[in-house]
Amino acid sequence: MYRIIKKGKTIILDKDRALYIPAYHMLVISDIHLGKSGHFRKEGLQIPKQVSDTDMLRLDKLLEVYNPKTLLVTGDMFHHDHNLDLETFREWRKKYASLEIILVKGNHERLSVLFYEELTIKLFSDYYELGEFCFVHNRKDAPDRGKFIFSGHIHPGILLKGKARQRIKLPCFVFDDTAALLPAFSLFTGLSLIEVTKEQEVFAITAQRVLPMGTRRAEI
Repeated sequence: MYRIIKKGKTIILDKDRALYIPAYHMLVISDIHLGKSGHFRKEGLQIPKQVSDTDMLRLDKLLEVYNPKTLLVTGDMFHHDHNLDLETFREWRKKYASLEIILVKGNHERLSVLFYEELTIKLFSDYYELGEFCFVHNRKDAPDRGKFIFSGHIHPGILLKGKARQRIKLPCFVFDDTAALLPAFSLFTGLSLIEVTKEQEVFAITAQRVLPMGTRRAEI
């Protein structure tokens, strides 16, 4: 875990690609892409169901650690149309029936409004605001109201280079004075390497911890 302060509120960055805002008892993730492995299986690609199951187990762990009142997803909670993976999620939802789930619609959300209503997921088409924060899928779609913006969509990654030509790509959080870019929660996603500016703070995510970085070419 790594703690930072934005707009006077503590934000906890977790190595499981999530952040927690204690003041609001809120766990925030982005781009979980539920149903993605099932979608590929429907297309004839043998992607094991364990891919999706692993993501849900990671989410279970986060809910156990933080015990949030709300789970907020900044887009692409679901990858495509209905498939068997989503039936697994339906059973998972019963286990956390008291958990408030808020979803800001992403570009992959294609399920019917009825599906979200049945699973008591509060759906916001453009953005969701809470106090001094604004949550949106794509940062460019956030209104200019002076709020600190949390977004996803990009699947940010950072390239680390070692002295013996080691190279490793890691998911990361990216912060500046006005916004934060969240990593894709799902392990079944690619990474988009970012060009870090001097105004940004980058936090690489390893299997053990969240690691603050100075530049994109930081040594390992």
